Formats: sequence, structure tokens, C-alpha cells
Amino acid sequence: MMKPNLRMNKILTLTALFCGLMLSASAQQNFKYQAALPKVDSPGFYRINLLPAFVAKAKADLSDIRIVDAKGNFIPYIQAGSLPQKDQKSFVVFNQVDAKLSTDTGTTFTIENKTGLALDRLWIKLQNTAVQRKVSLVGSDDLKQWFAIQEDIPLQEAVVNSEGTYMQSLSFPASNYRYLKLLVNDKNKTPIKFLQAGVYTEYAATLSYTPVSPVQLTRADSNKTTYITLKLNDSYQVNKLHLNISAPKYFKRDVWVYQFTGHDKQLLGEAELNSAKATDLLIAAKASYLLIQIDNGDNLPLTVASVDAYQSAESLISYLDGKQTYRLLAGDQSVQAPEYDLKFFADSIRDNTPQISHETVGPNTAYQAKQPAKAGRDYTVFIWVAIVIAAGLLLFLTLKMTKEVNKKAGEKNE
Repeated sequence: MMKPNLRMNKILTLTALFCGLMLSASAQQNFKYQAALPKVDSPGFYRINLLPAFVAKAKADLSDIRIVDAKGNFIPYIQAGSLPQKDQKSFVVFNQVDAKLSTDTGTTFTIENKTGLALDRLWIKLQNTAVQRKVSLVGSDDLKQWFAIQEDIPLQEAVVNSEGTYMQSLSFPASNYRYLKLLVNDKNKTPIKFLQAGVYTEYAATLSYTPVSPVQLTRADSNKTTYITLKLNDSYQVNKLHLNISAPKYFKRDVWVYQFTGHDKQLLGEAELNSAKATDLLIAAKASYLLIQIDNGDNLPLTVASVDAYQSAESLISYLDGKQTYRLLAGDQSVQAPEYDLKFFADSIRDNTPQISHETVGPNTAYQAKQPAKAGRDYTVFIWVAIVIAAGLLLFLTLKMTKEVNKKAGEKNE
């Protein structure tokens, strides 16, 4: 016969498991899109390549991406760019610039990127700290006008060591601003101490890109200026534009790139098109509509046959079990980036991690099932009421059974 305490523990465990499964299923319903991952042959770390079609469905900072197994559990991951670089000799420290504005609140740390490379990773060195802070990254070409790159990046706590300092990698959409500023939200709090920031040149130089297609091009020439509009099928992440220019043979023109979000027009950057260099424009956009403005001066307009769009390579590193099936989820604007313990074990990941890519992106069926069948009705409240009633009923039955078991046990002892 099962002992009263064992029976009670079993019932409580089943109750907690039921509630956990209900909450897990409810959490998955908040993500609009999913993509299946291929089943891996053996357990281990894998690099999951994020294709443009999936990144387009996620938030600009990719903070709403999740890996989920067949049981509905979220699986830890880290962004591949956060892996520590093995060759410390290739680290280039950026010069610190004194550029604190009166509008800045909290700690600021401004650096100059003299490499001229488009960066999507930045390594920062801090004095050991165990506090929790969030940092925002902005960029500028003149130290006057600043543009947002990414907000609310969580700073890691220091790993136990005897050096008194630690390194952290920040990942963000690829940008080629000359100046980068870190803004820490620590107003009215004790500030943290930045020591230096920089990049590993070998990593930055090998930054790879994935094509985004198709790109619909419309061109208009007016008053010594050429306007090229690019229409994409979705809100893609675009980090590089390559202009295929066939004429004239020699040219040197100023160019500006804008993105449109709704009715808002935002300048992404300005550069120079030069026949002596590659006609690439490095930007950081998350939009379906881009505008390229070229200043022709007194020259004939450039003959632009086409424009190719590219996304910087994005990937996740996660430990996958060969016996499980997994999916990627995205499309929940309300969530923040997850905090997993895996980031403290990045040194355990090999350089030659096997790569896999997700399958076709589609709607998350759990999210669709949550939607009302007819307009004008929202059943979210009813779902939560059902969960509460079910949990309450299980708790009532548990207490009742416990009472009966204790009563029988008392009668037996008499």
C-alpha cells in the first residue's frame, strides 16, 4: 500500500506538471511563426543558420527567437557571434572618445571604429561586477547626430576569476558607423566601469552575407539626382546593398540610403560610390522599402542595372539531442532576450561545430488555434479562466484525498 506522504507528493507533482504544461502551451501561443529543424544524427552542439525568411519574422534584435522541443520546453542557445575568439593577438582596441552629451543619462562609453569594417559584434572589457544592467548601442559619423542600433542589451555578470576584469560580446545588426556609443541605464545607481572595447579583426574581415531576394527596383532621375526605390517581399534584415553599375567607366558620387517604416523616413547612412572600389553600401535596416539617393552633380546618371540585397550571416549555437525534434519560434513583440546559463560555457563549444538550417517558415499552429473564429470575440480570458479552474479542481481533489488518507491512517492507529 502506498504511504500517505508518497501519495500526496505524487498528486502534487502531477498537479504541478499539468499546470506547467498548460503554461508552456500558452507561452508558445504568443509566437506567430515557426520553422522545423532537421533531426540531428547524434547529440552535441550545432550551429543553426537563420535564413532571411525567418529573420524577417523576428524582432530587429532577434530577442524573440526561441528553440522548442517536442514537449514544449524552451532549449538554451547563444548567438554564434558571442563565442570567444581563440587568437587574442588579432584583437584591436578602439580609441575612446570624450563625447558625452547633456541629453545622456547614466554611464556612457564612446569609441571610434577606424577599421572601416561593418561590424555586427563588439567585445567590451569591464571591471568585475555582479550587478544587473542593460546597455543601448547608438552610432554616429560626426559625433553630433546619433542613430539607434540596438536597445536593452543585458550585460553579463562577471565569471569567477582572479584577474578582476572580464570580457563580454555584444551582437547587433551590422553597422559601419565611425563612432559607437554605449549607454548604460544606471541613473541614480552606482556606475559600472568600462575599460576598453574592440574587435577581433579576423572575425570582422570574414563577415559573411546571405542573399535576400527578390528585390523589385524602381528608378527616377530628377534635378541632378537619381532615386532608386527597392521593394522587398517582407520586412527583411538588410546589411549590405550591392549596386551593379555598367556605366560610365569612371564615377565618384555621394549616396544616401533611407528606410521607410510606415510613414517614417529614416536615414541609414551616407557613403561614396567610386568606380575604383566595390560598389557596396553597408547599412543596418529592418524594412520592406528602401530608398537610394545618388547625387549626380553635372554628370550623366549612373546606369544601375540591378541592386542585390544581403543579410549578414546570423546563427545560433545550441545543444541538441539526436532523439528529439525541435522547432524555431519567432514573432512575439512582447518578449525580451532570454538569459540562459549556456553563455557561461561558451569555451566548451568547438570551432568546427556542425551546421544545420531550418526548414520552410510558416505560421505557428498553436498561435492560429488561439485566434478567435469570428471577429469581435477574444477568448484569451476564457482560456486563463479554464486553466485556473482546472488547477483549482486538482488542488481541491488533492486536499480532499489527503484528508481521507490522514483520516484512515488515524483510524488504523487507534
